[in-house]
Amino acid sequence: MGRRDMVSNINWFMNVPVEEDGTLGIVDGISAPGLYVDLRAEMDTLVVISNCPQVNNPCNGFDPTPVRLVVTDPEPVAGA
Repeated sequence: MGRRDMVSNINWFMNVPVEEDGTLGIVDGISAPGLYVDLRAEMDTLVVISNCPQVNNPCNGFDPTPVRLVVTDPEPVAGA
């Protein structure tokens, strides 16, 4: 894989506002414990997951917390 294969990241639970001057801020999150995202990949997918970028990030009070990931086999598609 090369640079052209890399795409922008998605932050579902981190609050990163774009400031008026174009810089990115890192502020307290607006999500709550127990919230989740359900995804369905309809093709082979390579996924990279991080529960917190670094211990120097003020999110979560400088205390990265565990993440739970459940991967299931896809449902068979009729006629496939």
